Amino acid sequence: MPFASFCMAALGLAAFSGSASAQPSCPRADLTQIEPRASAATRPVKNGDETIFVRQNALTTANDISEIKVEGDDFDTLILIKYSAEAAARLLAATTDNEGVQLAFVVDDDVLLSFTWEGPYGIGPSGVQMSIMNGLARAQKLVESLRGCTVDDAL
Repeated sequence: MPFASFCMAALGLAAFSGSASAQPSCPRADLTQIEPRASAATRPVKNGDETIFVRQNALTTANDISEIKVEGDDFDTLILIKYSAEAAARLLAATTDNEGVQLAFVVDDDVLLSFTWEGPYGIGPSGVQMSIMNGLARAQKLVESLRGCTVDDAL
């Protein structure tokens, strides 16, 4: 089944700063909701030169990823992510009939991609496809940094 692709208005892309070499722990890789201001329920992250606030309780984490791969070229890089059934259900519930919700894919404390969800339908169980222009190196670094951290790797 094809990945659900979604229309994204990229609010900003930040360079992924993690190392592709072996790391003592897995990076934090969350798909989470953006909030308009700081609160006890948010954490600050960098979106380019700007600081934004995202929910600490993310919709998905690296541990929820069942498959991640990179396709395309440096001009139009695609990151394809499938999630566990439980995480897919959370994404579907958070995006169905919730047009206008702002989401961000955050790696550690840097926003890789932020977007506004459009339409009444939700992110389905087949996963997500993120399109990043000039992002092949960052995408490959992300996939490498998550090696051994995803749900399938733990089995």
